[in-house]
Amino acid sequence: MSLNKKTEKEHRTTFPLHCLPEQLKDTVERVNMFTGMSMELTINIIFTMLSIICQYLVGVVSPYSGLPGPCSLYLLTLAESGEGKTFLSRLLMRPFYSQIEKMQLEYRDRLTIYKRQHRIWKTSLQGFDANQRQAIKNGKGVEDAQVQLDEHYKGEPKRPVEPKFSYQDVTFKALIQGLSLHAEAGIIMDEAISFFRSGLKNHLGLLNKGWDGGKYSFDRTDGENYELPLCLMLSLMIQPGVFTNYVEKHGEIAKSSGLLARFLVMKVKSSIGQRNSRIDEEGLNAVLVPFYSKIQGLLSLLETRFYDDSIPKDQLRLSDDAKIVLQEKQKEIEQAILPGGRFVHIRDFASKAIEQALRLATIMTFYLTKPTGGSSAADLIYTKIIDARQIRNALTIVDWYLQQASDLFYPLSERYRFECDVRSLWSFIVKRLNKSQGIPFPKYELLQSGPGRLRHIDKLTPALNQLINQGMCCIIRFNGSSALYIAGIHNGSICTGGVTHHYSIVQMQNLKDEGFWHVDL
Repeated sequence: MSLNKKTEKEHRTTFPLHCLPEQLKDTVERVNMFTGMSMELTINIIFTMLSIICQYLVGVVSPYSGLPGPCSLYLLTLAESGEGKTFLSRLLMRPFYSQIEKMQLEYRDRLTIYKRQHRIWKTSLQGFDANQRQAIKNGKGVEDAQVQLDEHYKGEPKRPVEPKFSYQDVTFKALIQGLSLHAEAGIIMDEAISFFRSGLKNHLGLLNKGWDGGKYSFDRTDGENYELPLCLMLSLMIQPGVFTNYVEKHGEIAKSSGLLARFLVMKVKSSIGQRNSRIDEEGLNAVLVPFYSKIQGLLSLLETRFYDDSIPKDQLRLSDDAKIVLQEKQKEIEQAILPGGRFVHIRDFASKAIEQALRLATIMTFYLTKPTGGSSAADLIYTKIIDARQIRNALTIVDWYLQQASDLFYPLSERYRFECDVRSLWSFIVKRLNKSQGIPFPKYELLQSGPGRLRHIDKLTPALNQLINQGMCCIIRFNGSSALYIAGIHNGSICTGGVTHHYSIVQMQNLKDEGFWHVDL
């Protein structure tokens, strides 16, 4: 591999750290310095926590429709066992889990109080029921008894809602039950093999609506139909081999449904055997203090809104300059998913790139600018505007994720199979021409003894046309014969191996062919 190609590949596979808010960038670099573990893995875990917090606090107004939408992300991380998935999750998400634990303890206290109050209320209810029955029996005071009973019903204690913000190994039934009480949550799995083997993955309507932020209809066991206003976040970490097995068995359904395309996909570059970590617990915790502090501030906002649902979500909007940047990128993506474009084989992923960037820009802007200390001055500065720089950074990050998806799904694509066919056909043609010392050979030999997959005219023709359009060979007919021959081309000239018969060209390079792209042979 040339130096230029190697540098280009490294640029494509290295996460654009400079696009993160400065504090997040510092956190990622310092965690890597102390642990030696993958920076990309660290980033996805940070995005996991920010997404699950921010989806409860902030949304983004679409510059296309003017309608508010969610900022939640679906993240898929492919990492081998031993890369530190569980360690980094526990380390980086410590404030989140501590906050949830605190709220769970408070919930249990509230639940105990509720149960006691409800027992008292239920006992009183029996008395009011008895009074009403006695009034009906006596034929006097019925209206008064009914009024007292109605007032008592109005005073029934409300069961506290469990602060269930995240699920791990969860069934569809349990998830629906939880979401019916609290419709904004996340599914976080450090070992997502159970997800890909569970029935939950088959409920594509629920998972797609969860990302879209739409309403999901379902029938309860009591026969009634309910609509849940969903807002889901998914973070799945899985070993590449397990995911490949899933894609081979269920990939077509997941892709055609649009589920996979909703994920930001990352394959972690292994750090095993290359770590130069430090045994310094105090030092590692010290460098995380600024990050923890900011997260705790956001979590306090989450707690406040959880207990007071009258507090609306913030709704962020793009600045006019940011809209121009987004529009330019939209045009670029449309070109990239045309035939021959670099993302044609993942056009479903690329078609959601703008939406992914809007969500990511919302999260980063909210993290960077949202006041968490109760300062009125800070509130005045907080504009709820996503500027051009933030949307440009988000687009660069999403472009990196698209390249990850491109590399991952390329071997499963029609384009990859086609390019393999072209290379296989070219290898056969070269060997056949070398055998005949450059003399053109009959085209029918390609169907008779060429590559097995290409011994059908509908498969052979596109691959042969590709080689012809790349100027590697052509089809000729010797004068006086109706038979077609394959001839090689060298430095723009047709090679006949010394044969002096006159010939006519039947098919040669056509640079005007739409949808043509170069296949590296």
